[in-house]
Amino acid sequence: MIRSLAFNIFFYLGTLLTAAIGIVLVPIPTPALLRGLLHHWAQAVVWGMRWIGGMKVEFRGLEHLPTVGPALLAGKHHSECDGILLAARIPGIAFVAMQEIFRYPLIGAILYRLQMIRVDTCGGGRERENLAHFAKRAYDSGRHIAIYPEGNLMAPGEHERYRSGIFYLSRDLNLPVTPVATSVGLVWNRRDWWKKPGRAAIEFLPAIETGLDKRTFMRRLEDATEAASDRLIAEFSGRPYAPSQLVLRSQGQTGIGAPITAPRAAP
Repeated sequence: MIRSLAFNIFFYLGTLLTAAIGIVLVPIPTPALLRGLLHHWAQAVVWGMRWIGGMKVEFRGLEHLPTVGPALLAGKHHSECDGILLAARIPGIAFVAMQEIFRYPLIGAILYRLQMIRVDTCGGGRERENLAHFAKRAYDSGRHIAIYPEGNLMAPGEHERYRSGIFYLSRDLNLPVTPVATSVGLVWNRRDWWKKPGRAAIEFLPAIETGLDKRTFMRRLEDATEAASDRLIAEFSGRPYAPSQLVLRSQGQTGIGAPITAPRAAP
């Protein structure tokens, strides 16, 4: 608990300081400095997770991560730190984020200047057009684009229905999609104040090729991401493998009971 408190102080004070510097950089014509700030802030958070909070997160399957963009990543979403971990690894990454986040004071202005991709999770034809428009800008800049198809933070052992926006992005941009599995929720679960020392992993999986029909693509993406995430959860929790269960947070469900929250200690 002391390590968690120390990390939270480090994280929130560091984030406030970074946001204050970021606001100063917003008027600069190029977003390059702001993107560099985001990358170094994310690296500092990952350092703090490991050495202050005792949360050691390893990256696996790096041979499947495109070394240069443009590229599409579709990830499992356990925690607020999912994007931080990717930003620490991939400079200049563009995230698809809920439009509500862009309305936050300070943060919204920074996200706009970083040219992140805003989306209404309710979807629809018009929203697909908006997604394609803003994603094309990131594509033209040669950036990695990360999206969380579930559209909600899910506890370990849960999954939501996968939204089809990633299919349309892959089709319209003619890019394969790299699924990203995780067990990070074991150490930093969604919206949890208290973090848990231990080990977890993010794993990049073999890319799903272009040219598939929507149903086949979505099934392959969900099956691969969920199976790999469940495998990582079993490995790092020390519990038997169990498939994740469907929880429709978008329709008001709150969960399936107690989440899996027993990570193995970091060496």
